Amino acid sequence: MKSKITTGIAMTGLLLVLVVILSRLIYPLPFELRSALLVIGFTLMLLGTLWRVVTDMNDNGKKH
Repeated sequence: MKSKITTGIAMTGLLLVLVVILSRLIYPLPFELRSALLVIGFTLMLLGTLWRVVTDMNDNGKKH
């Protein structure tokens, strides 16, 4: 269950970054908004990935 949550958070961050990158082609966003969305997206990707690594390490420790 935790793996699905962390994967969802990381994918949400990736989706947000891709939307910001593609929005430059379709509709230009203000610089401040684009920067904030990129920071939020990269942070979600980083935290989701780290959270998944930590939970996987904890699960592997309990099995042994």
